[in-house]
Amino acid sequence: MTINSFAALLAAASTRPEPQLLLLTFAALEAEPQQAATPGRKPRMALAPLACVDKRAPDVAGFDALAAEARGALGGAHWDVLLVSTLSGCAGQWPDERQADGALRTMLNAIKLGKMEGMAAFGPDGAPLRWAA
Repeated sequence: MTINSFAALLAAASTRPEPQLLLLTFAALEAEPQQAATPGRKPRMALAPLACVDKRAPDVAGFDALAAEARGALGGAHWDVLLVSTLSGCAGQWPDERQADGALRTMLNAIKLGKMEGMAAFGPDGAPLRWAA
C-alpha cells in the first residue's frame, strides 16, 4: 500500500482488522561526524532521533495536531523528519506497554543504522518524504 499523506496513513490504520499502535519518532538531520571534517565536501547527513512515542491510531487527530503536540514536548526544538511505523494488536487487544517499548527500541536502533525501510516519513509540513536510492 502506498501512503501518500499522513491522513492516508491514519485511514489505513483504521481499516486493519487488529488495533494499530503508531510508533512515532521525531528526528533532526545532522552531519555524520566522520564526514563533517572533510574540507570541500558536503557532509553526509544522518537522522538523530529526538523523541519517540507510541499512540493509538484513533487518538491521533491529524498531522497538525501531532506536530503541535511535538513542539510542546520538544520545547520548541527543531525536527526535520517524523518516522512512523505500526505495531498491531492481537485478538482485538492493544499491544501492551512492554511490547510498545520493545518496538520503539527496535525502531530507534533501525533509524540509527539508517535502515528505515518500511517506515513512513513526513517532513515538518506534513508532506511525505521518499528515500533516495
